[in-house]
Amino acid sequence: MQAAETTTAAVDTPRAASSRLPVLDVLRGMAILGILLMNIQSFGRLSPEYLNPKALGDPQTLDWIVWLINHLIADEKFISILTLLFGAGFLLMAQNSRDNRVDFERKFRRRMLWLFIFGMVHAIVLWPGDILAAYAICGLVAMRFRDRSPAELIAIGLSLFAGAMILWMLMSAVMLYLVPADTQEWMVQRYWTPSAEVIDDEVERLTTGWFAAAGDRAVNAVGAQAWMLVSERIWRMVGMMLIGMALLKLGFLRGEWSLGAYRRIFVLGVLIGFPVIIAGLAFNEAVEWDFRYSFLLGRIANHWGSIAVAMAWVSLFIFLVKSDALAWAWRRLIPVGRLALTNYIGQSVLCATVFYGFGLGLFGQLGNLELMAVVIGVWALQISSSALWFQHLGAGPLERLWRRLAR
Repeated sequence: MQAAETTTAAVDTPRAASSRLPVLDVLRGMAILGILLMNIQSFGRLSPEYLNPKALGDPQTLDWIVWLINHLIADEKFISILTLLFGAGFLLMAQNSRDNRVDFERKFRRRMLWLFIFGMVHAIVLWPGDILAAYAICGLVAMRFRDRSPAELIAIGLSLFAGAMILWMLMSAVMLYLVPADTQEWMVQRYWTPSAEVIDDEVERLTTGWFAAAGDRAVNAVGAQAWMLVSERIWRMVGMMLIGMALLKLGFLRGEWSLGAYRRIFVLGVLIGFPVIIAGLAFNEAVEWDFRYSFLLGRIANHWGSIAVAMAWVSLFIFLVKSDALAWAWRRLIPVGRLALTNYIGQSVLCATVFYGFGLGLFGQLGNLELMAVVIGVWALQISSSALWFQHLGAGPLERLWRRLAR
């Protein structure tokens, strides 16, 4: 989210946006909207269904098709793009800063502290899947590598991805050979194919008992944040931030490469990424979505394939901006990207109002196809409201608050 205000020194006025090629704003807007394709599943469906589409048995055909499409085009792809841009954003901040190195790093730590606070409040109050707190921690780590060469940044980033894969393999081996059968069964009923009791408990906590269960949700949110950070996010997020810094240094994210280069990377990303992801789906189908194999091992193919597909989407949108193709569409993404932090939290507010007990309480009642209708509604609202806000007021309200607190 930080990159929402660091693309240039003047980000608060519409005039500034029209004076340059707004590649990063378009990419950020695309990523903010795209990330909702996956987050909506976490808001609207039982938590085990996020990783296991057959947690409640075989889904209906249309719901299965929607899940498959989302898995191919969105799962880990848009969060990877957003993380690339976060890394590129704070590198731009460092390059454009007039402070000396010590003063800049002190100010950056203060910004990350407030981002962490925003994230934890977001996680505890609204949604345990928050990424801001992890971004703050991972940003502090990644910033230490900003002086490395592009080749070194990419190598370290890919090594971190490999580290996550090795960790998942080790954890799977422990689960297969060292965890007692009764403990495995408890984990399956709690996290993979939930029992009726687990289902009823989650529905109760998020709907009719939303206010009464505030303490339980807070504890669960802190635990979820810690687990995701250690098992996945510290590896993937720092890795993608480093790759994002490398791509900025190489001119790729600035749109400085040729149209032909972006076209080739798009084609390669699709041709490499999709088959890898499909192979992972075939593995999960072959083991019948068995928790022991699919929970971690079954995610490795998408773990790697998401990098290629994310690069494909980035290349496609940079191509559109550089060639001025479909300008009527991508220009609507600029205000969304400029209000990235506001729109990210705004998605949670809107979705919580639709699904949780203080609002409509529709949690667990909509299928995947119906969830896509909610996504389209949120997109329409955020695209229109972002355009109006940015045109008349400039920087978003949360962006202004963050900057003021950090100062």
